[in-house]
Amino acid sequence: MEVTDDRGEFAECRECSVEFPQKAGRGRRRAYCSLACRSRAQRQRDGRRRRPPQNALPIGRSIAEELYSLAFDLLEAEYGGADLRELLSRARSLAKETDYYISAAVRDARQGGVSWEEVASSAAVSVATARVRWGEVQVMRRLQVRAVERAAARQAPASVPDVRPKESREAVGRASRQLAAALSQLHQNSGLMIREVAECTELSPSYVSRILSVDRSPTWPVVRQLVEVLGGDPLELRVLWEMAQGVPPAPQDFIDAATRLNGVLRGLHLAAGNPSTKEVCEQSNGALDPAAVEEILAGTEVPTWENTGRFVTAVGGHPADIRPQWEAVYSSILGACDPAPKPAAPAGWDQGEGAAPTGRR
Repeated sequence: MEVTDDRGEFAECRECSVEFPQKAGRGRRRAYCSLACRSRAQRQRDGRRRRPPQNALPIGRSIAEELYSLAFDLLEAEYGGADLRELLSRARSLAKETDYYISAAVRDARQGGVSWEEVASSAAVSVATARVRWGEVQVMRRLQVRAVERAAARQAPASVPDVRPKESREAVGRASRQLAAALSQLHQNSGLMIREVAECTELSPSYVSRILSVDRSPTWPVVRQLVEVLGGDPLELRVLWEMAQGVPPAPQDFIDAATRLNGVLRGLHLAAGNPSTKEVCEQSNGALDPAAVEEILAGTEVPTWENTGRFVTAVGGHPADIRPQWEAVYSSILGACDPAPKPAAPAGWDQGEGAAPTGRR
């Protein structure tokens, strides 16, 4: 703003708002009272031009998400009893990603207007060292190396052949999807937000989301913790989790086998969205009646294979995947009804009254 009084023509400095005398005559009007104000305003304009858009996602944040995932993988390996080679390999990956994060965090701070003096103070190094270590060119080269490494890692699994039969691989894939569907159904029933689930389980929201979308294969302790937080029954998902690992353990006895069969049937029912008894009967085209469906879900009776297969099909499963669980129950029943014969008594052994009989009981 320019004013004119008895002293002549004056203007207000755009930087410090102090009035200063404006030169008379032709030519461009001065906007600043001094060279110092003009230089300070120029630096502020340069800083605004360097600042990224407000909605730009910091590079460091995405690397921090990967750091959390790697740290959790290391913890899972530790709990799972992995050997030293596996533990150290995971630790090295974590350390390398940490170095990438530091470079990205410094770059994000510099993009936000943080000076080299502040960077040096935060990192406990000299300004010269900070400039050399985290200059724009050095950081971008480092992040390009990281991008190449990650691309190679994504392609690596495809080059390793899976020696399992195709049917086995498909069964594992189905079990993984059913496990995720069951967890998603529990999450929906709970009414909790993913952020709230993460807080209760001390997992990251992104990791919980990956589990629910089949992007991650969690350990059983993690699955059990999620089920308990979401108000479910871990028994319903234990066998599904084991099937998703590819090698379910053999039952120990009849009670164990029957419990596992009932658990996986209820798990499939949960993964299907907990359809009502009427809906299950309709999906079976009338082959199942309400009483049979309720008995299967309650586990009060061991169902025949025909009814087991009909139920599994009605809730969107594959009967062949559940056949081993059903056979384990009936094998234990037959073993209890027809035990192995005892060895025959030695020749000349007195088999009088009170002596142990030979042959089967």
